[in-house]
Amino acid sequence: MSEKPVAGESMPPAKRLVWGLASTWAVQVAATAAVFGVPVLAPVIAPEMGIDPTLVGVYVAIVYLTGQVTGLMSGGFMDRFGALRMSQMSCLFAVLGILMLFPAQFWLAPVAAIVMGMCYGPLNPTSTKILHGLGADRRQPLIFSVKQTGVPVAGVIVGISLPALTVLFGWRWAFGVFAVAALLVALAIQPARETFDHDRQRDGGRPKIKIWGPLKLVLGDPALRALSLVGFALAGSQISLGSFYVLFLIHTLDWSLIDAGFFFALVQAGGIGGRLAWGYVAKQVFSPTAVLLGISILVCGLFSLTALISPTWPAWAIGVLSLALGLCSYGWNGVWLSEVADTAPRAKIGDATGGAQFIMFGGVTVMPPIFGLLIDGTGSYMAPFVASGVFVVAVGLYMALALRAKAAMN
Repeated sequence: MSEKPVAGESMPPAKRLVWGLASTWAVQVAATAAVFGVPVLAPVIAPEMGIDPTLVGVYVAIVYLTGQVTGLMSGGFMDRFGALRMSQMSCLFAVLGILMLFPAQFWLAPVAAIVMGMCYGPLNPTSTKILHGLGADRRQPLIFSVKQTGVPVAGVIVGISLPALTVLFGWRWAFGVFAVAALLVALAIQPARETFDHDRQRDGGRPKIKIWGPLKLVLGDPALRALSLVGFALAGSQISLGSFYVLFLIHTLDWSLIDAGFFFALVQAGGIGGRLAWGYVAKQVFSPTAVLLGISILVCGLFSLTALISPTWPAWAIGVLSLALGLCSYGWNGVWLSEVADTAPRAKIGDATGGAQFIMFGGVTVMPPIFGLLIDGTGSYMAPFVASGVFVVAVGLYMALALRAKAAMN
């Protein structure tokens, strides 16, 4: 049987895999660094704007709310311009979103968040279209997980370098470095454009805007619906952790921004190992469903433990916990994306990913603001951490039962 046609089919398979993985990984790093930079810099930027740093949860919600919509729309734009070209556009929106924060004007912050959402929303649909079908089928979760290590890698870079550069040169120069990096990535992946965008529409017409179609596809399929809901819970808890962990350590332990940033980087480092480990285990040792359920249970336990952190804890214990948090709460994405791509009809992978991501980003839009409200309402981080963990494991159990029911029907 001949090999199924995939993106970049004019290039030899091994080279196609290298270019596809390198391009999507680099774009993921550049875009994620731009998004993650704001929560890390919130203790510095917020006072200049005259607002409370906890409002960063609202900023993050706007980013992902915009990402929900742009992710849904990305299918039509990929058909017209190609997945790689849209990846380049994500890099350019990252540059613009960073620059819009430089005046430190409160009214510009939500506009910058919308631009960042336009950067972040298309990343999963575009990368899924590029990567699906590359390499052996049993290695697909690992391939997607390698690409998804771009998220915690960006977090490590942001957590270590951004606070230090801010102390040395000020936050504008520090964040400006990340804008330049995003621009360089957009230029560097241009040689692969024709390889991965060879099937784009070349008639010069307008892109077909798809919004309801991707959602209908996902909501109408029990397996895709269950996967989308577990993505909602896991993504919401992940971004809540990423948005508030630095503030949590500063408020709870009276640490400096640099110290808290280092432990934030440990979370991201744990995420790198987690994505690779879970990506290897899925399909080769356990089913992707079992892996996602196991991660959900671990997230619940680790969030509950995090809520107990106090000044009496030794730094090494907080470091180990930070690594474990990253291993689980940041480790699920590649397995999830691969499973969504496998479950979706082949001709509608981009639409299915956009629809599933819309629901997944719903968790990111809803959970961080609720996390912040629970902090303000209770005066403690205990309630939001425990509530998030319980919610994740409940949805994980629902997913496992729903997928088991569908498997029994088949």
